[in-house]
Amino acid sequence: LRQHSPPPRAPPIDSGRDTPSRALRHSSPVSPCLLQPRAIRMGSLLSGSKSSDYAKIVIDFDNVKPSSKELKIYNEVQKILDQCDDVLNMITDYKNCTALCSAAMSNPSPESEEKAFVALLQSVKSVSVFYNFSKDLKTCVPTLLNELSKPKEETKQSLQDSQALVKQFANILNFVLTFDQVRMMRPHLSNDFSYYRRYLGKFSRREDILVKADEASAMALFTARHCPMMVSLSSATAALLEQNKHVTNAMSAMANACLAMLKNKRFESQETNKYVAKAMVGAVILFDHVDPSGVFYKSPVDIKGVVKYLKKAEFDTQSLLATIRYSSKHFKDENTPSSITDLFD
Repeated sequence: LRQHSPPPRAPPIDSGRDTPSRALRHSSPVSPCLLQPRAIRMGSLLSGSKSSDYAKIVIDFDNVKPSSKELKIYNEVQKILDQCDDVLNMITDYKNCTALCSAAMSNPSPESEEKAFVALLQSVKSVSVFYNFSKDLKTCVPTLLNELSKPKEETKQSLQDSQALVKQFANILNFVLTFDQVRMMRPHLSNDFSYYRRYLGKFSRREDILVKADEASAMALFTARHCPMMVSLSSATAALLEQNKHVTNAMSAMANACLAMLKNKRFESQETNKYVAKAMVGAVILFDHVDPSGVFYKSPVDIKGVVKYLKKAEFDTQSLLATIRYSSKHFKDENTPSSITDLFD
C-alpha cells in the first residue's frame, strides 16, 4: 500500500485516554441519555449530512457485554487486545541506540561494535514484539469485520445488534492509532534496525540472537513505515474485501455512527468522547486505505462532518486531524476536493 511521507514533525500524542495504560479501558458511568427511553434518546436527528442516517444508533461503549452470539468472536479478539497495554508500554519506553551505534561507526573496534550490538539486541527484541503483534492483529481482524460487514441496507442494524463486536473494533482502531502516533515519535527505531542488520553477519554466531537474517528482511519493511499498525490492519482488511464486498460498508458506518453519537452528545464522559473520536478517525483512515477511491472523493463517509467536528471539539484533537492529513492514502490526490483540504488550513 502506498504511503505518504511522514510530516516534518510527528503529531503530538493525545493526552488523557490515550496513555498506554488506559488506552483500551472504560470505567466511566453510564450517560443519562443511554438510560432514557429509546423514543426520547433518539429524537435529536442530524440533518443535511451523511451521518444523519445514523443518528438513531447508540453504542453503549462503556457498558456493553457480548451476547451469546457474539461471545466466540469477542473472546478471540480479546485475547489479542489483552496484549495491547504491554505493546504500547514497550513502544513508549523504547530507548534508541543512536549514540552507541554512532560511536561504533566513527571509532570501530571489536569492543565498540559489540557494545552497540548488545544494545541493539534489546531494541530488536522490542521490534520483534511489535511485528509479531501486527501479525496477530491481521489474523483476528478479518473474522471480526466479516461479522460486521453486511449489505448497505443491513449495516446500521448490524452495528446496533452487534454492539460488543463494534466495541472490539473500536478498541482495535484506538490501539492502532495510539501505537502509530507513538511510533512517529520514535524516528530512530528504523535506524536502529538498519544498524542491527548491518552488524548481524559479524555477530551471527551469538546464541542470544532472536531475529535471524531472513526474518529481519521482512521486519525491515515494518520498521520503515511511519504507521506500521495501520498498514497491517489495512492489508488484512483489503484481503477480506476480495471475499466480502460489504467490508467498506462496516467502516463507513462505523465512522458515520461515531460522528452522529459525538454530535448528538450521547456521552457525558470526556474520556468516552475521546475514545469514540479516535475510533471514528481510525475508521476513516482504514476506509481510505482499503477503498480504491478513498474517503475524500464521493465516499459514503461524512468526511467534512468528521473534520468540522474535530476542529470544534471540546478536547484536543490536533493529533487526530494530523492523522487524517498525514496517515491517509488519498489526501493529496488530485480529485480530493479543495473544500476538504482547505478545512485543514
